[in-house]
Amino acid sequence: MSELHDALKALDSTEWSDVPADNPKSFLQHQFEAGELICNSVPPPPGGTAYDAATPSQSTVDSASSSKDVSISDARPQDPHPSHVELRSAWGKPMKLSAKDNPLGVSVYKMAGKDRNGAWFARRSIHEGISFSKFKKAMAWEFAESMAVEGGPGVGAVRGLAADSRLEKDQVEGVGQLEVYQLSAQFPGPTTPREFITLLMTSSDAIGEKTGAGQPPPRHYMIVSKPCNHPAATERTGYIRGHYESVEMIREIPLHHKSGDKEKADLNPVEWIMVTRSDPGGGIPRFMVERGTPAGICSDVSKFLDWATSKSVNEIPDPNSEQEMEKASEKKKQQSSTSQSGPVATGKVAQGPLRKEEMVQQPASSGLVSQFTGALDAYAPTVVSQAAHEYLDVPDAPQPQPLVVAPDTSDSDSDSDYESADDFASRNRAQQSKSTESLGNSSTTEPLVKSGSHQDKELQKLASQRLKIDHKLEEKREAEEERLKNHEQSDAGEIEKAKAKHDKELAKAQEKHDKDVLKVEAKREKELEKARKKRDKQLDKDVLSKVTRERDDFRHRVDLIQKENDLLRKQISDVQAENTALASKLSAVTGSNVQAGRTSG
Repeated sequence: MSELHDALKALDSTEWSDVPADNPKSFLQHQFEAGELICNSVPPPPGGTAYDAATPSQSTVDSASSSKDVSISDARPQDPHPSHVELRSAWGKPMKLSAKDNPLGVSVYKMAGKDRNGAWFARRSIHEGISFSKFKKAMAWEFAESMAVEGGPGVGAVRGLAADSRLEKDQVEGVGQLEVYQLSAQFPGPTTPREFITLLMTSSDAIGEKTGAGQPPPRHYMIVSKPCNHPAATERTGYIRGHYESVEMIREIPLHHKSGDKEKADLNPVEWIMVTRSDPGGGIPRFMVERGTPAGICSDVSKFLDWATSKSVNEIPDPNSEQEMEKASEKKKQQSSTSQSGPVATGKVAQGPLRKEEMVQQPASSGLVSQFTGALDAYAPTVVSQAAHEYLDVPDAPQPQPLVVAPDTSDSDSDSDYESADDFASRNRAQQSKSTESLGNSSTTEPLVKSGSHQDKELQKLASQRLKIDHKLEEKREAEEERLKNHEQSDAGEIEKAKAKHDKELAKAQEKHDKDVLKVEAKREKELEKARKKRDKQLDKDVLSKVTRERDDFRHRVDLIQKENDLLRKQISDVQAENTALASKLSAVTGSNVQAGRTSG
């Protein structure tokens, strides 16, 4: 499998000065050849029907209006060259993800890296309901879409990363396009924004004979992203620089390969392959990033398809239009010039252990960013997570009612990576022990719920649900407030409509929040009542056991005393018999002496 890992090395970070300005063609060809091998190494979804026997499930081009309308296709492409097929074993079997984390049933894989820089993740899926033409146009315009939205770091992003500026562009005839983007992302909570400098290479001529296996290559579009150090992209104050490496490719599966009808061709299923690895910087442990990556790359699919299908093909600007790109870039420049001080942040944070500004409140819901965020709540036990939030004094973080739960020692493999977890747990033990009296009417000092018990796990789950419900309400409130702000420049009528909609949405969100909280609290009280009954039952059992032991001990002592009395009686009887015998002997001896005296006299 060294061939695959050699291809992945092509995604390593590079200096802009190392990109050959006089001959970028060979450089791009090498990148796309590596990208083709990497994409072909990802196993296809299990099952399915060969492309030459499959039929389209859609009768109308671009029939989907959201990701829910995009169906998973049963069609499977032709296998590539056998040397590429052999590489699929390196990825192993698909990861098992919940329906909540993977609603579209995307196949996700994980493979250990050979360079000590973390594991690689891949996904592969096949979709119908969105045409290849629309899919490609949307992918090519994604970064430009975010540049057209004014705001702080990450604003306007489709999948979490927003483009702040384009530093380079070079079109290489017959090969593809090379660009350098300065990207940004904002995590939820009091965290420092991230920036990424990426060398973005795109092509519609990236695959060759090894993919087609003798057939002409299908329509496709490949995006290769690798970290890049560019002289114009100096580190910005208030940002932490991260990096990510990825290869993405979409290609049609030609069910109408003999038809020249473009409309029929756009009914062909579209296959989407992506391989990535990322590091947000700032000292966030790698295991925390990797734990959130599978759900993050699955959410990318839904978010991108929701955005792409909400627009018609004509509503998406032409990515090759420099006029449109300049228009989008100008908005970001104007916004940047009015906020020279940078984003709301406490300044640049040095690399090192997890700090207050690095902590994440809840899992993010924004594409690539969700690979980095939510790591603490997703990984650490509930007690550790609650203690960490309290220790870090995260503002506006909802705090549930304290529970008397012994610290969970599961996930012990995190000790070597997340050194502060034990400290957080120990800080929380003292506070939890104080809450025993408030949750139990008994005078016993035993905890209401013991570590590792069913109630322990249920209460931890309920506390986590309560945090998520409160956080969802806060997110909804912030989203509605942001939407209202975006309408401030509209006319009075639009403002009134926006306000009314804002109030209505907030009321609905508050009502749903109250209902969810009531359900969680009711379930929580039920679990606590079960714990109380179980504790009382155990106390009764302990009292009965104690009485039984005391009774048995008393009986044993009585038996011993009885045996001792019997032994004493026997000894007294023996002594009396012996005394009688001695008296008889003494009488006999005394009588003989008297008789002898009389005779001698």
